[in-house]
Amino acid sequence: MDKTKLRNDIILILSLLLVAAVTLIVLLTRTTPGKKTAHISVSNQEVEVVDLSKNEDKEYLINGTNGVLHVHTHEGAIAVIESNCPHQDCVHMGYISEAGRSIVCIYNQVIITIDGEPINDVEL
Repeated sequence: MDKTKLRNDIILILSLLLVAAVTLIVLLTRTTPGKKTAHISVSNQEVEVVDLSKNEDKEYLINGTNGVLHVHTHEGAIAVIESNCPHQDCVHMGYISEAGRSIVCIYNQVIITIDGEPINDVEL
C-alpha cells in the first residue's frame, strides 16, 4: 500500500509541475495585441502621440510650462530622461511600457500616458 501511495504522490507532484510550467510559458510568451501608443500632453493639451509598437530608439523634446523635458523611447517603452523640475519624480519613474501606466511632471504640467490593451492582469 505504501508503494501505491508513493506512486500517486509522484504523479500528483509531476502533474502540478507540468501545469505550472505550461502556465508560466503562456504568460511569458504572450505579446501585446494591437497597437500601443504613448500620449504626451502639456496643460491638458495633447502635443505628441508616439507609436511604441515600432520599438524605435528616439528622443523627443517636450516644451512644458516651466522648461523642456527630454523624453526617450526604447524597445517599446518611454521615459523622461531629463527635466528641470526640482524633485525629478518624472525622471525617477524610469521607462514604462504597459497600457494604463503614466508619468507625470507636475512642475511642467506634462503627462505621458500609454494606451493599448494590457498584456495581462498579473505583474511578474
